[in-house]
Amino acid sequence: MPTTIRRAEPSDSAAIADVFLAARATMTYLPALHTEEEMRGFIAGVVTDKETWVADRDGRIVGFAVIDGGWLEQLYVHPSRFNTGTGDRLFAQVTARHPQGFQFWVFQQNAGARRFYERHGCALERLTDGADNEEKLPDALYVWPGRTDEAQPKPPAKKWALGTFDVTLTPAAGGEGAADPLLGRMIIEKTFHGELDATSKGQMLSAGTAVKGSAGYVAIEKVEGSLKGRKGTFVLQHHGVMTRGSGELKVTVVPDSGTGELEGLEGALGIRIEDGKHFYDFEYSFAKA
Repeated sequence: MPTTIRRAEPSDSAAIADVFLAARATMTYLPALHTEEEMRGFIAGVVTDKETWVADRDGRIVGFAVIDGGWLEQLYVHPSRFNTGTGDRLFAQVTARHPQGFQFWVFQQNAGARRFYERHGCALERLTDGADNEEKLPDALYVWPGRTDEAQPKPPAKKWALGTFDVTLTPAAGGEGAADPLLGRMIIEKTFHGELDATSKGQMLSAGTAVKGSAGYVAIEKVEGSLKGRKGTFVLQHHGVMTRGSGELKVTVVPDSGTGELEGLEGALGIRIEDGKHFYDFEYSFAKA
């Protein structure tokens, strides 16, 4: 039997909750904040109050999507139907119903979901440290911009590179502001491992404050190596701000800084730290000449 997409009914809430619980069980990085009963109650309220679509396969619900007020709030597929096109059908239904576009949040660690949305034309808007979400996990805001005139040029295809990096920070000797304990200048040296196989060197300027958890930094680093086999150099620009423990960081490729086989490189580098280890998620594309 083919999978069909239909509007959810209140009587579907238990089956939708089964999908929600099974899918989130595969996301082992999520903290356990609620009981199963609480989560089932949450889903029942969502189905009653919000626009909810289900993927129905031979009478069994295998996925669902929830959209409300310009936000795609939920899109989950049962693990037994991962990589079967079920998510594609749900996303197609949502975009057909909301051609004006919408936005949504994804956990940064959910690399599979991020690749899925990238394939469907969604753009990364910003990364946060997760201070504003319930789980307190780094997240990413994405936007599906809506349908455009087919005659208009299409944006460059987005790509993804994942891996780890080692970093060494060394205080820079001398310089203006060196006597001020709240100001700092550091030399950056990194080695990237994974799909970005490279080294980098740069400098960082930082400023602390008298308020705990509030600070800022900017940095420039030149990266040299290969990105999925394409060799060259490019420059990354950092802009980080922390307000009383809540931080926001943007690391972007400086326009037109790519050389060699990396000429035309554009993109943003996400950074997260787990158990003292540094990870990167590099979303990038190559501008058309």
